[in-house]
Amino acid sequence: MLKVIMKNKNTIKKLSSISAGFVAAAMLVSVSAPTAIVYAQSLQDQINQLSQQNNQTQAQRNVLSDEATSLEDKVSKLAAQIDTYQRQINDNETKITDLKNKIAEKEAELIKQKSLLGENIKAMYVEGDISTIEMLASSKNLSEFVDKQQYRNAVKSKIVTTLEKITQLKQQLNAESDTLGLRVEDQKRNQTELDGQRAEQNGLLGLNSAQRVDLDSQIKGNNKKIEELKRQQAAENARLFGGTGGVLGGGGYPWGSAVCAHTGQVDGPCWNYDWSVGGSIWNYQTGGYGYRNCTDWVAFRIASTRGFVPSGLGNAKDWPRNAQARGIAVDRTPRPGAAAVSTAGFYGHVMYVEAVNANGTILVSDYNRAGTGKYDSNSISPNGLYFVHF
Repeated sequence: MLKVIMKNKNTIKKLSSISAGFVAAAMLVSVSAPTAIVYAQSLQDQINQLSQQNNQTQAQRNVLSDEATSLEDKVSKLAAQIDTYQRQINDNETKITDLKNKIAEKEAELIKQKSLLGENIKAMYVEGDISTIEMLASSKNLSEFVDKQQYRNAVKSKIVTTLEKITQLKQQLNAESDTLGLRVEDQKRNQTELDGQRAEQNGLLGLNSAQRVDLDSQIKGNNKKIEELKRQQAAENARLFGGTGGVLGGGGYPWGSAVCAHTGQVDGPCWNYDWSVGGSIWNYQTGGYGYRNCTDWVAFRIASTRGFVPSGLGNAKDWPRNAQARGIAVDRTPRPGAAAVSTAGFYGHVMYVEAVNANGTILVSDYNRAGTGKYDSNSISPNGLYFVHF
């Protein structure tokens, strides 16, 4: 846990350094196009670093989530064990109470038996004062004497047997009660130990929860920084290539009125450029590129001129490398119908070359130049751009 906490502190320090680096980069912006591209790449480096930190932080959070699940499972099992012990304690205490009641009943019975036999004992001892000769003389016959003697012996036997049975049963009940008492004490000790373990696990779970909240806060903070950097990149992209700011639904693009998946609005900012049609943000008619994104516009525009853009080329900045890997021509020479790609920025940017002007500039059309999902068209310099010829 301590390692995670220290790592989080290092992450926070690193974020502070990144913020300072961003301010320094912003102060170095120049009016020249090459410097602007470097500036955009500097923003990209910061975004990449923040994204990497987010991935690392999310990995830490995933570990903590797994630990939390394990801790919750342990706490649940401990609670179940504690409940089991409590049921056993309750059952044994009920048995002890029953035994004590039985002991009390036997003690009362013993008192009663002693009282009932008292008179017989007294009579037996009264007759015991009479000599055998006197008893024989007072008896009507020998048979009566024998009966009296047998009665005395029977009384003695009954007294001894009754006292022994009651005493033995009482001792047995007391022994069972003592055994159950020791068992209850042992179960209570086990229960106390488990309760301590549960408290310890709950403490760890609380620390885990606090760390997850902290990591969530870091991720949220990084996302805000990334959103701001993307906004700045979009603004820089617009500055690099100029334009009018965009026209909503222009250029004959059929999906220009797709709504933002996050806000439900057609116009306005849309986080991560996720515009949606029918609940999907991917336009499978053009190979699976995002609605109202620059990639989807170029795929649509090339298709409208009987060309073809394969699916899976990725973000705009990845088009030159991925297209070249598929045997598609990529160079620095602009031609009408080509895709003009800038690799600066988080996603890069791709535009459709409508024409090559006599003065060496190129007329391009695009979508989402300023991150607004709108259509734009103007003449720009081809310097620094790659051209993909589908």
